[in-house]
Amino acid sequence: MKPPFSFIRKMNMRGLAGKLIGFVVVFVLCIGCIFMAMSYSQVRHLDDVVAKESTAQSDLVRNESSKAMSDLTESSLYQLNIWAADKTDDEFWILDHDMRVLRTQVEDVFRHPDNYEPVDVYPPQKSDGGVMTLQLLVPGGREPDAGSMDIIRRLANLAPMMEEIVRGNEGYALDCYISIPDGTTLVMDDLSDKKFDEDGNIIDYDPTVRPWYQGAVRTGDVFFSQGVKSAFYDFNEVVFGAPVYVDGELVAVIEGSTGLDILETKMDERTVDYDSFSILVTDEGQLLCSSRKSGELGSGNLLKTDIGQEVNDELRELIDHALAGETGIARTVVDGEYYYAAYAPVDTVGWSQITFASEKEILAPSHDLGSQIDESFGSMVAEIDSHFGRSSVFMLALLLLIMCAAIAFASFMARRRVAPINRMTRAVGGFITDDMSFEMEDIYRTGDEIEELAQSFETMSVRMKHYLEEIIEHTAEKERLATEMESAKKIQMKMLPPIYPGFSGRAEYELYAETVPARNVGGDMYDFFYLDDDHLVIMIGDVSGKGITAALFMVLCKQMIRSMMVIHGGDVVEAITEANKRLREESVEGMFVTVWLGVITLSTGVMDFVDGGHMYAAIRRADGEFRIEEDEHSILVAALEAARFKLNTMKLSAGDTIYLYTDGVTESCNEDGEMFGEGRMLSALNEAGSLPVDEMDGLVRKRISEFTGAAEQYDDLTTLCFRYKVFLK
Repeated sequence: MKPPFSFIRKMNMRGLAGKLIGFVVVFVLCIGCIFMAMSYSQVRHLDDVVAKESTAQSDLVRNESSKAMSDLTESSLYQLNIWAADKTDDEFWILDHDMRVLRTQVEDVFRHPDNYEPVDVYPPQKSDGGVMTLQLLVPGGREPDAGSMDIIRRLANLAPMMEEIVRGNEGYALDCYISIPDGTTLVMDDLSDKKFDEDGNIIDYDPTVRPWYQGAVRTGDVFFSQGVKSAFYDFNEVVFGAPVYVDGELVAVIEGSTGLDILETKMDERTVDYDSFSILVTDEGQLLCSSRKSGELGSGNLLKTDIGQEVNDELRELIDHALAGETGIARTVVDGEYYYAAYAPVDTVGWSQITFASEKEILAPSHDLGSQIDESFGSMVAEIDSHFGRSSVFMLALLLLIMCAAIAFASFMARRRVAPINRMTRAVGGFITDDMSFEMEDIYRTGDEIEELAQSFETMSVRMKHYLEEIIEHTAEKERLATEMESAKKIQMKMLPPIYPGFSGRAEYELYAETVPARNVGGDMYDFFYLDDDHLVIMIGDVSGKGITAALFMVLCKQMIRSMMVIHGGDVVEAITEANKRLREESVEGMFVTVWLGVITLSTGVMDFVDGGHMYAAIRRADGEFRIEEDEHSILVAALEAARFKLNTMKLSAGDTIYLYTDGVTESCNEDGEMFGEGRMLSALNEAGSLPVDEMDGLVRKRISEFTGAAEQYDDLTTLCFRYKVFLK
């Protein structure tokens, strides 16, 4: 058996055959190496692009979502804590008010004792436990003198009022005392059985040494003590007292108390998720209430004289700001972890309420999303490398095969003629640099390796043309998608209600609305429709994000809110609350929406509305100018499942105009990055004066266009203008 390519040894390697073989070998190697080098370079470049894009995208998602969540948390937590502090203050104000009213009645008894018949009053009885009872306490177990007993019996006429203070503040007022300077005390509560020691004797009680009595006498006014251990009961409490003076002489001190566990329960009901908790700090720095079980602000530090000495420097500084009566929000450290902390004063008692929310819990979804993006891009890079490895093995094998064929081809051509080779060389040169076309010709049909090589080039040409056709097809597909996006925009616009003047043709009002998406489709929305002949609903909103996802969520929000308004008969609070719950369940990737939703009674001009985190409305009364009127803001819709929404009510008169808008109006920027702002918007509205609402809105949009110039629009621009024209009884 002859060894492979033994015929080559018979050839003159220095002659044409050798040169041809050498040329073919070098040529094939060069083509293969160039192709492999280009392929390797492209794959490495693709890996670099994917890696950089992965890092950029994950960082962008983390940063933007973290910033959005932080901003939303700060705004929501700030408003929530102000509301919670106001609620706590309301409860202390009621107790303060009740003390002042009772003080007036006690003073009247001392000034006009003859107007009050003596009423018998007795010491506590165990059998009266759980029953609201008036009781007599005398310090030291002594018998009160006749004068003291006489005034006490006349003060007993105030028992119904004392009982009403306790019952009316159920959950806060535990008891009500009236003490005279010798310590004799009238008590109204349902805890008679708690005033006995283990031997069955009444526990000795001297009010004149208690903090509430001494504080009230010292200040001469209603006084709230620091947190103290109850004299009779096994819990901590805040005790408040008010002195009673007649002609400058102290005649009595009245008292009430509330349990700290009750305060803590009420405060817990006003917090949010995200590992949040609230504390109440007195004006002397005492940690009065805390729902945190351990740590710097845990229950172990309750009632300590100065909580500032028990916490880290950052937290101490925040508590100092709070105790200075300030209102604000800051990022601080609690037990080594970062929290957002909002603080506000409780004015009636001079204390401060602080609500904390864990930054780690708030930002966890953002970090998880970034990690998922990193993992997805990592898998993509691994798949690219794996595919390139398999392709490289195949290309090496193909290169060796072509090289063998080329050597055989050269040896045969050396014995025949080289014309086909020259012709083929020129054709291959055109294949690389021209139109990638190689066709079989008669000159190549030699019935040997020359013809086979020519066929190989022809096959490669067909494949390359096919690849080119695929590229052209993909380009056409992109153009088709652009056309479909334009169609989606038209569909979205048709889903919004008909634009003025085709909506009603009624004389009671004018109405106009328009939206211009920043992209083909957008996330802004508006809506208006009748509940019945006398009730018109208007709405505007802004969905987080842009593009198809925001547009789809916008349609869901619009239809959901419209349905809930119909179901709940125009009750905006019930409708938006139910819509919020359902949209929260349906939302993906943490999407939310700002909503301004109102229902107008056309016969009276009364408008009820809810502002779910949207821009404040610009309002022009018939005899004035446009101005921004702040309302009771509520949280964003679909942000929290248990969100509570506040009702706003406004009375419209003939000629009053309401201008609603999304942040795309005020945040439109010119080429220098300067925003259009509320000031320029109000100026344009006032320039429009009493023009029809469509012309008024057109003037605002014209001023925005003049201001932004050639700058690209990055946010949807949506407006709704309503003018109440006729008051019909």
